[in-house]
Amino acid sequence: MNVKIKNFQTIYQGFLTLEKATLQFEKFSGEMSKEVERLNVSRGDAVAILLYNSKRKKVILVEQFRFSAYTAAPDQAWMLEAIAGSIEKNAKTKETAVREIAEESGYHIHKSQLTDLGLCFPSPGTTSERIYLYAVDIANTPRTSAGGGVEQENEDIRVREFDYDEIFIRLQKHEIPDAKTIILLQWLENTLV
Repeated sequence: MNVKIKNFQTIYQGFLTLEKATLQFEKFSGEMSKEVERLNVSRGDAVAILLYNSKRKKVILVEQFRFSAYTAAPDQAWMLEAIAGSIEKNAKTKETAVREIAEESGYHIHKSQLTDLGLCFPSPGTTSERIYLYAVDIANTPRTSAGGGVEQENEDIRVREFDYDEIFIRLQKHEIPDAKTIILLQWLENTLV
């Protein structure tokens, strides 16, 4: 199907980039739409990793302050979520996942331990960001540092451990609002069934 870009401009460039386009897109009838304006938030791609321990039946998540969540729901600003991070320019997804696991949780794994679960667009109507999803069983992996994030990046991350039963109850009660974490926990729950 066709898209015709009539005008494209970068409105803001910083930690993220805000882009504006005037375009037409092919409708399902085969006709072209009227000209429409659309915005895109471009921030690059990211990884998200669910750590679990199959022997101890535990899930490791992290908790941190999220300003954007604060603007919508201040009581949910300290978000419980899977380990995640941005993929830096020219970096590979699995190497990024390994780095983020070490920085945030203190577990040092090899990329071969990662189970690839595909990718998702967290908000395709607003951002071009793709999140590459992984899981890793850390049952035989010792924790070698405290984790907690990178101080130079002003990260303040608390590592949390939950029994499978407790985290799945939290999931069923809608106490985990982070989309990538919901997807990863549902994968784990379905894998265990």
